[in-house]
Amino acid sequence: MEHLADSSHATCLNCDTVLHGEYCSSCGQAAHEGHAPTLGHFAHDLLHEFLHVDGKIFRTLKALLLKPGLLTEEYWRGRITFWFRPIRIFLIVVALNLLIVHEGVGPMNFRIGMYQNASGDTTVRVDPDPDSRKIPKGLTPVPVEQREEFSRAFRSAYSAARYVSVLLFAGFSWLIFRRRQKYLVNHLIAGLHYYSFWYLLAALGGRFPFLQVPVGCAVAVYLFLMIRRLYGLSWWGVAWRGTLMLVFLMFSEGFLGLFVAGIIKAGIHVPGLGH
Repeated sequence: MEHLADSSHATCLNCDTVLHGEYCSSCGQAAHEGHAPTLGHFAHDLLHEFLHVDGKIFRTLKALLLKPGLLTEEYWRGRITFWFRPIRIFLIVVALNLLIVHEGVGPMNFRIGMYQNASGDTTVRVDPDPDSRKIPKGLTPVPVEQREEFSRAFRSAYSAARYVSVLLFAGFSWLIFRRRQKYLVNHLIAGLHYYSFWYLLAALGGRFPFLQVPVGCAVAVYLFLMIRRLYGLSWWGVAWRGTLMLVFLMFSEGFLGLFVAGIIKAGIHVPGLGH
């Protein structure tokens, strides 16, 4: 393990490339890696990783929550490594949402209501709070066990289908903002950041139902501010385009929830959706 990392003739222990600086030009490993292990080296590496990785996480979450559109704007300008990448922050936030919320599914915290008629035919309702809705005439709630089984299948299937929401966001955003941002992938980046914010707040709404209305308002305001930053529109332009986007998002999320529920009810196997 002895290695002269500071020598111009030293080689990287990871890939055997000749070193000419503090980092390997081929694989990026630090030149000091491979020294005889000491508590000092371990403490240094631990402190570096904690400050670097954790610092980036908190910096990214702060920008995501408090500065709508900043992360997307930074990515569009090519400032990428300073922040957590969009897909990574999205996956982290979704994982947190799944850990915190035990009943609601998706950014709108959908839950399942199931009812049956005298013949035993079932009707499925997908709603943030199906129990607060009036039960359709001639129907009665199904047994709790049946509803819970369906809810578990719905939660599993929606976990795979949630990525469709981001794609729909990107496509619709491109349609109405393509003159100001012509690249579809950049709209996809915006979608990842927006849904990351939405899932963060949805975790609060799912855990504390009385926050559902404030969360909905915050999600709407966030979208308007994000559009304002990214596209430099007048407030009138932000208002009508933002409203159009919100209507589309509510419709697409509702349609996706009904589609997933319908697939499960029909017993149709779709690769990737699962049951």
